Amino acid sequence: MKYLILVATFLIVVHATIAQQKVQKYAVKSGHVEYKLTGSTTGTKYIWWDNYGAQSYTETKSVSITKVFGIKSETKEHTISIIKEGQFWSVNLEENNGQTGKIPNYQQMFGLDEMSEEEKKQFGKDILEGLGGEILGTEKVLDYECEIVELMGAKVWIYNGINLKSEAKILGIENNEIAIKFEKNISISSSKFSPPANINYQDISEQQQAMYGGMSDMQSMFNMGDKYEDDVDVKLYPVNYPFQQFSNKINAFKYKGYRKLVSLNEDGTYSAMFMKGLTGSLAVAATSMKNGDPSEHGNFETFTYKGKNCMLGKLEDDESSNTAVLEIPQYKTYIIIGCSPSVGKDEMIRILDHLAF
Repeated sequence: MKYLILVATFLIVVHATIAQQKVQKYAVKSGHVEYKLTGSTTGTKYIWWDNYGAQSYTETKSVSITKVFGIKSETKEHTISIIKEGQFWSVNLEENNGQTGKIPNYQQMFGLDEMSEEEKKQFGKDILEGLGGEILGTEKVLDYECEIVELMGAKVWIYNGINLKSEAKILGIENNEIAIKFEKNISISSSKFSPPANINYQDISEQQQAMYGGMSDMQSMFNMGDKYEDDVDVKLYPVNYPFQQFSNKINAFKYKGYRKLVSLNEDGTYSAMFMKGLTGSLAVAATSMKNGDPSEHGNFETFTYKGKNCMLGKLEDDESSNTAVLEIPQYKTYIIIGCSPSVGKDEMIRILDHLAF
């Protein structure tokens, strides 16, 4: 049961990665930024967030002017985006309609309250590296020292995971944002994150379920402990594998465009997440063998990899990703690799080669 809970958690993270692209996480607990928009789109944007982004409110008022083959078009936008307690609302105030839905595994995304200041700084660095761009240097925006990142034709000035300035010119369309006001670690009323009333909201939860197939089943498996009296207070055994050694291997991993998003030590269980573009993801975890036998919870092939026992297969009721489990007997540890979308055995072995556990 413990192994099932652990692996389900990390496969949920793998499946939810695409959904998380719309969820901004900050290394500052709360804040407010007001932006001026210039270029092809002019206007203002306002962002408020709390609990490191677990609650957020974004409002944009803008006019976009584009010219295609000499034909000029103008688009007005007045939108609000709210995230609160795992639910999102996206509102188009020009048309008085919107969408709402659940963010899969939302609670697992935010744990910064338990981090030290040093860990928060590292988290901010991991966010920066996860963007996958080239760091050009540093520059101050509103007296805050920012890293300047360049990627895909855009430059972004980032302070602790917060975009304070951006410049982009792609196919002749220029879009710029500059923060003209920034407040951090402020008190924000909970009412700020309440969705507007009198809006015709379309619930897209079913479409999300179709897109992220298996998510509900995985979340149900994660919650199975609540159904068993003997497992009401499930506690995972801490791993013996040294965290510094785990981190070194994670930081050294370079393979086919995967970029590290974050690496964490949560109560003696280690995890790391890599992204490949917007659709590929790789989750790596280390856990104690005392937490259970993975072969009991899926269809796994066993084989030997560089003298170590290894399993490769899929968890129960999950066809969109696959999992490799590598035994590290001297530390009585399982290294778990979850890959989405699924890859073949040869490709997974190449991933193991580059992780080099």
